[in-house]
Amino acid sequence: MKKDSGFTLWEMMTVIGIMAVLATIAIPNFLGWLPKYRLGSAARDLLSAMQYARLTAVKNNAVVQVKFYPDQDKYRVFTDFNGDKDQDADEPTIKSSKMPGGVYLQETNFSSDTFNFNSRGLASGSGGTISIVNNRNKLTRILINRTGNSRILREDE
Repeated sequence: MKKDSGFTLWEMMTVIGIMAVLATIAIPNFLGWLPKYRLGSAARDLLSAMQYARLTAVKNNAVVQVKFYPDQDKYRVFTDFNGDKDQDADEPTIKSSKMPGGVYLQETNFSSDTFNFNSRGLASGSGGTISIVNNRNKLTRILINRTGNSRILREDE
């Protein structure tokens, strides 16, 4: 006697139906979660770049500039040996980064979108903020105080 094995059409259609219902519930939740995840990831990456710029300034005993390009949604960190706030050929790029898809560099409150750390790791002026926003208009700010410490501020702070 031979045993029958496999799935019946009825069993297969039931499994496909259950998977369709689960996908209908899960996909909108995933699509709502993705912009928030990208914004948080971009904020953490920017915070990390600011902290690394500060440490590099102290380590190399030099001024390190962070130049923001809000119209291009990117920023560049470089050692500014002559203090002119522009990167010359002999001044190395420490980090250059573009915001991920769906995240935009909204604004900074630094003069000429440039921020620097001196050789002691202190911030230029009184510090400032960098605002980034996602395509759902959720805002996150990076705060840099005058001592050079930086942290992420959520929308409600």
